[in-house]
Amino acid sequence: MTADGMIEFLRQYADDRLNSWLVDERRTLPPSLMSHFGAEGLLGLRVEQKYGGRGLSYTDTFRVIQQTAAIDPNLAVLLVVHNSLGIPPIRDFADEETKQRVLPVLATGRGLTTVATSEPGMGSNVVRGMTATAIRQHDRGFIINGKKSWISLGAASTYITVLAKLQEPNGRKKGITAFLLPTSTPGFRPYSEAMTIGLRGIPQDHIALENMRVPPSAVLGEEGAGAAVAQNSFRTGRAFLAATGTGAMQRCIQLAERFASRRSIATGRLLDNGVTQQILADCAAAARTVEALVFSTADRLDRGGPVPDEFFFACKIIGCELAGEVVDRCVQLLGARGFVDTDVVGKYFRDFRVLRIFEGATEAMSVYFGTRVLRDLESFNATFVKTFGSTRLGSELYAGLHDLVDRAGPGLTPAQRHVLARAVGETACWGVTAAAIAETAENTRAELDFFAAHWAVQRLDQRFAAARREVRPVLELSPHILSRHIAQYAGSIGDTQQSHGGERRAVDAFLRRDPV
Repeated sequence: MTADGMIEFLRQYADDRLNSWLVDERRTLPPSLMSHFGAEGLLGLRVEQKYGGRGLSYTDTFRVIQQTAAIDPNLAVLLVVHNSLGIPPIRDFADEETKQRVLPVLATGRGLTTVATSEPGMGSNVVRGMTATAIRQHDRGFIINGKKSWISLGAASTYITVLAKLQEPNGRKKGITAFLLPTSTPGFRPYSEAMTIGLRGIPQDHIALENMRVPPSAVLGEEGAGAAVAQNSFRTGRAFLAATGTGAMQRCIQLAERFASRRSIATGRLLDNGVTQQILADCAAAARTVEALVFSTADRLDRGGPVPDEFFFACKIIGCELAGEVVDRCVQLLGARGFVDTDVVGKYFRDFRVLRIFEGATEAMSVYFGTRVLRDLESFNATFVKTFGSTRLGSELYAGLHDLVDRAGPGLTPAQRHVLARAVGETACWGVTAAAIAETAENTRAELDFFAAHWAVQRLDQRFAAARREVRPVLELSPHILSRHIAQYAGSIGDTQQSHGGERRAVDAFLRRDPV
């Protein structure tokens, strides 16, 4: 099955067999979906054909993800988690025997897979915050204990890659290590599911790992190199998320334009209103800009050369933020209909809000990336020039980033350094994004692409202007004063906490296996 065939299947499936309202109401995907998607190759998009997959290019893979996102966000996230997070650690780090045994199961829809990294008290700070442990036994196997949180598809998966801190029997630590675990292993226990406001068909599970005994062959990659195994997935996963954003944006714009062309207002059609035209033009420019960034990244991946990290950070930071912005503006344009759950756009508003949080919140990612740029601004500029050539945009970006650093000045407090890093990170990502759409426009010579390239440069200028205000604000508010003010809210609004039991969810004490 080719990418074109998969896209045609998805469109037909959406028309004939999918009811997204029921998915949300029941908080589960249709029981037949896995077998249908598996038969069409959708669960083995980039798995080699010798393991039962389709071996698609990144370009074709992103086309499939884009189409899926335009149909139902739940389906898109299912494919993204399974194909971009769950499978790569196995495909890229497992031994051949494991690949031959596991990949055909996953590629053909007989099982799902995911990665368990986050913990109750730890999100993006994997190295410092992780508490899950894997203690080596005298038979060279391991016993794993710990808790993992916010694991997409966690309880639904057949195999799961778990990151834990490896320890020798004598207590010597050997670093974070990745383990591939069948979820049928004794000690694997999903204990709760987060009741998320969106993506209700995709479980976000909290999982306990209780004395799980696994063999030495469970290790993926090198011992102590588990963070690199996870990063291998998360890095490209950022582009996958941006690809879902392009599908969401295009679908919402499509519906918003349809509404505006049919809705009559005092001056005629809503579509003929200048403000409406401006909103739709901005949305179309944003969608095309992210699409150019995503498929520019895909093209570079397919050509096999090294792809700068800057592309993936831009996909996550700019691509996912713009997706949220466009969906929100389409909700506004639809008026009351945008606030109706069954009118599609409202569902996208609810479901795709998480793009700005998945795999690292925008703010945290911006600070991290900005810190990297600040550490070696010359290297960032060299990478930009090597990727896009010597351009006026690149020169102005480099000069503007230097100006931000100069404005901030020396002797910054830790809080001020965070603000500077975020401003630099977001601005640098806007520069990469603007360069990608400019490059695309030069290749396509399409009118919309030139418009989008101009629009992206305007947004870069706006971000620079905002950054200059942020790094040297006229006034600052200390955490102490802010907290003291917020504490006064208890007087104006109280601090209520609902205790009415509602529906009974627990088994009656007289019926429990372990009465209390």
